[in-house]
Amino acid sequence: MRRFAIGVVSFALLLFFSVNFSLYAQTEDSSSPDTQEQGSFQGKLDKLREERIERRQNLIERHKQLQKRRQESREKIATKTAEVRKRVVARIKTVFLKILGRYEAALARLDKIAQRIASRIDKLKERGVNTTEAETALVAAESLGATASSAIDNAKLKVDAIDPESTSVKDAVMTAKDAIKGAKQALRNYHQGLVGAIRLLKASSDLRSTEESSE
Repeated sequence: MRRFAIGVVSFALLLFFSVNFSLYAQTEDSSSPDTQEQGSFQGKLDKLREERIERRQNLIERHKQLQKRRQESREKIATKTAEVRKRVVARIKTVFLKILGRYEAALARLDKIAQRIASRIDKLKERGVNTTEAETALVAAESLGATASSAIDNAKLKVDAIDPESTSVKDAVMTAKDAIKGAKQALRNYHQGLVGAIRLLKASSDLRSTEESSE
């Protein structure tokens, strides 16, 4: 009977340890897939974050390239604008210098008219005509001619001094217009002075002719 009891106890202990070992083994086996799955997910997360960082770096790089292209485009536009401005300013100078060239030609024609008036005065004086008023008017006109000549020269200097490299189109036009404005008015004054001298000379000649006819 005692042997039977010992056998039962031994069997019970064996069964107990067998069950516990089996549970422990199952626990160990069941924890292993979780660990493997957790390790696999961590790697996946790391990969996703690497991809996110890479995308962000690519975005930053594209942004830098876009800024660079914009800057290059602005520089090209600025360069092209400067070249156009230089050509326009140079053209403005050419146009206004040609205008002043025509003013010089007009001045030369007026000088010839003044010479003819002086020659006419001499001829009338030989005939005994009183040309005092005409002579005074011609001297005054000659002074106006000198003023016109100086005004044209000064205008040419001002227009020629316009620098296409640094002058804006607006400033170039304003400078050139102001320069020729004075020259144009001075030339007009000279012309009017000569017209006055011619009128006085004609009046003196007509008066002399009237006196000769009455005699």
